[in-house]
Formats: sequence, C-alpha cells, structure tokens
Amino acid sequence: MQNRGQMNMANTLSDDTLIILIAPNVTEQMGGEGIKALQIFQEIKKIHANTIQITHERNRIELSDRLKLADVYYVADTKLALFLWHSRILSKLLDPWFCYKAVKMAETIAKERGLKRNSVIIHQTEPNSPVIPRTISKRHANVFGPINGNIYYPPIFRRNEMLSARLRRIFHMPIQRLNRILFRGLTKANFILCAGGARTRDSLLAAGCSPDILVDSPDCGIKDDILAIPRVQHSGTNFRFVHFGSLRFHKCTSFIIESLAKTKNPVCLDIIGKGPELERCQKLTEELNLGHRVRFLDRFTDHRDLILFIRQYRGALLPSIEDANGIVVQESMALGLPMICLDWGGPQLSIENQVSGFLIEPNAKNYIIIKMAEYLDHLSIDGDLAERISLAARERAEIWRWSRVARDWINLYARISRK
Repeated sequence: MQNRGQMNMANTLSDDTLIILIAPNVTEQMGGEGIKALQIFQEIKKIHANTIQITHERNRIELSDRLKLADVYYVADTKLALFLWHSRILSKLLDPWFCYKAVKMAETIAKERGLKRNSVIIHQTEPNSPVIPRTISKRHANVFGPINGNIYYPPIFRRNEMLSARLRRIFHMPIQRLNRILFRGLTKANFILCAGGARTRDSLLAAGCSPDILVDSPDCGIKDDILAIPRVQHSGTNFRFVHFGSLRFHKCTSFIIESLAKTKNPVCLDIIGKGPELERCQKLTEELNLGHRVRFLDRFTDHRDLILFIRQYRGALLPSIEDANGIVVQESMALGLPMICLDWGGPQLSIENQVSGFLIEPNAKNYIIIKMAEYLDHLSIDGDLAERISLAARERAEIWRWSRVARDWINLYARISRK
C-alpha cells in the first residue's frame, strides 16, 4: 500500500514519549484477545520501557500478583458498569464504557506527569471489533487496533447461524454508516492497524475512516522463543495429524473426523482441547468406527509444552468457518507444520494455497470433507511435499515475529510524535 499506511520506515521514538496501551482484558485466562493484549504490552515494553497498560480491575490478580507486572493501571467497576453487566440488552455497552473510562484515566496520568500532546501515544489495542464506538483523546495522539473482527459464516453454513450472529451480519454495514454520523471516534485516529484485509478495510471505510489512516498489520504476533524452536523437518511417511484449540461448532472439528473415513491411508488424528463440541465429536468417532485412529487429549496447562508436543505431527488442521485470525495457524506454520484450512477468514490471509499450506473452498460440506481427505493422504505419504510446504510456512511466519511487529508499531508511533 503506497500511502501513509506503510510501516517500512525506521523512525526513532524518544525515550521520553509515554505509550499508554488500553485493553479491557489483558490476561492468559480469557481467550485469544486477552492473550494478544498481554503479549502486546510485554513486547512493546521490551523495546520501549516508558510504556504502561490500562486494563480492567478483574485482571489485577493475574497481572500484579501472579505475573508481577509493573506499570499496569486498573479501571474499577462503577454502579453503571455493574448495571450494564447484569443487563442482557445493554451489556454490549460495556466496551464503550470501558474505553471512555480508560481514555480519561490515560489523560489524567499524562497530565499528572506534565506531558505535552506530542509526548503521549494512546493505543487502544482491544476490543478488535470495527463497529464498537470508541472514545478519542482530544489531548493526545490516538492509535487503534489491530482491528479485525466482522467475520461471518460462509453462505452455505448460514442456516446454522445463531440469531445474534445473523443480525450482526445483516446490520454490520448499516451500523457502520450510522457510526459515520453518530460515533466518529475511529475516524479521528492518527492511525488504525487494519488486520482483517479487505473485509475490515471496507467496514472502516463505510464508517467514514480515511484510507490514509489505515495501516495493514498482523492481527497477532508469534513470540520469538517459539520461532527459536527448530523447524520440524519432514521426510518419508507420517500419518499423524493434530487439531488443537477450543472445540466449538465453528471450528468444524467434526469435518476432520469425517474426512478420516474418506482417506486411503491410515491417517490418525489427535484432537487437543475441550469445548461444547467434545461429546458430539466423540460420538461421531464411535459411529464411524474410528476409535483406533482418533485420540482426544486434554488441554495443556503450559502453552510451551503444547508447542513442543505438536512437533511430532506431519501437519495440523483448522477448518474454521468463523476465525478472524487463527493463532493456531500462525503457531503451526512457525513450527513448520503444514496447515489444512478453509479458504475463509484469518487462514485465508495467512496461507498461500499449495505454497505455505492448503486452503479448501467452503462451497459444500461434502466437498470440504473430500478435499481434506485428499490433502491428508498426499501429505502423509509425500515427505518432500511436506518439507516444501514446511519451509514456506516457516518463512511466512517471520512476518509475525512479535519483536518485528512491535518495532513496526513503535516506528509508527514515532511518525506521529515527530509532527
């Protein structure tokens, strides 16, 4: 993108510049967004010591007591917040409430430190939705993102949508056009990190954001210590594949199980994780007489143990129909595990089909299952193919190295502070 949104220029950020990161959840205990926000804080802080985090009070025990993180400030609940929390209709206003309180806290901190306008960068790293109204600081520079979200089921699966998801899909663009008039916080940002490709960019443009402030960025990074682990090298045959993560309907774990019944080779699958789909997948395995080829393993309490464990496999699968990013994909590619995914959502942006992984068009369930079986067969017996994909996947993963992503963002901050 040849405009203001490029991030390939090295700039120097003054040590005196205060970076204030804002996210409602900064934790390893509340899913991918919380983990991402925590890693952003840790990685930015490594490079720029004058960085603080503002988050919700509920994260205090983990961040302050368990992780012993300094320079974290907490937004406490108010009576209004508790009312919103208990309201089924108004609970969606919790994120805008938090954003408002956090920005006001950030401005207070900057004022108490006697900092001028161009000496403070307020970066709201979460939530990642492009439709949530945002509070803008009128005193200091504003950065938002990575913004992603607005991912919905492929057309053939929309009969399975919950009503809430269907309403979000139908009213997404009308809401953005309303935001263009009523809630213009995002439009006044200095930069917005745009992680969802065209679908996110189109959404933000509909909300009135200038294309000049949209900066393409990864949704999430990969820790350097994961990329330091030797790449998995492939040769000969290996019939073992893995699927890991939360077992929910949109992950389509059952499709993988059904594909095993279509393979010509004795492909085996380990499913690591828990979730509401676990029992259904176990039952399906029994019905297809695949108990000798499918294992269900519990979640790993230590993420690094999981990373080291999955190095034994020939490849990994994530046929998700609603993942805006897919950290599973990024981590597997970083290790050199060929991925099999759907040509949809986050994996679609991460994988070059037939080069750094395999993508399947989500045009029919049977088609997905048959193509998945074909890829499992080819990969399991063709070590040269697996090695070629592995090398390309590992090379692709370099763009997600957290230290590189964080440095790019700091260069972006520097471009703001120099004005």
